[in-house]
Amino acid sequence: MPISTLLNEHELMRNTTFTARVRAAVCRVARDVLVEDPTTPGNPLRVSLARQVLNPGGWTTPGLTPVIATDAEISAAAAGSPDTPDSAQAAITDELILDAVRRAWNLTAGVAPQPPEQGAP
Repeated sequence: MPISTLLNEHELMRNTTFTARVRAAVCRVARDVLVEDPTTPGNPLRVSLARQVLNPGGWTTPGLTPVIATDAEISAAAAGSPDTPDSAQAAITDELILDAVRRAWNLTAGVAPQPPEQGAP
């Protein structure tokens, strides 16, 4: 799997098309979080983040784009494309972005990782 450099990830973060796609994915996941089971671990923090991203102070900030651009799967997909920011963002599918947002949700919301269950391998 190709590895993206920090400079590649930075260029991806600054790409306006990628940023718009990430914002749309974040809004879609936020809507899902608002209707999830309240017993979901970290639900109050997850819901708080969902409300925050659905009511932004402005659309001029990158939002969660830096977190998503540095996701391992996003970075690998971008690194496997020609070396322009536009082609890198085009190589990343919407589903990859949605999956990256879902993976980053707890981290971004401040939900502590769940300890492994006792006796689990």
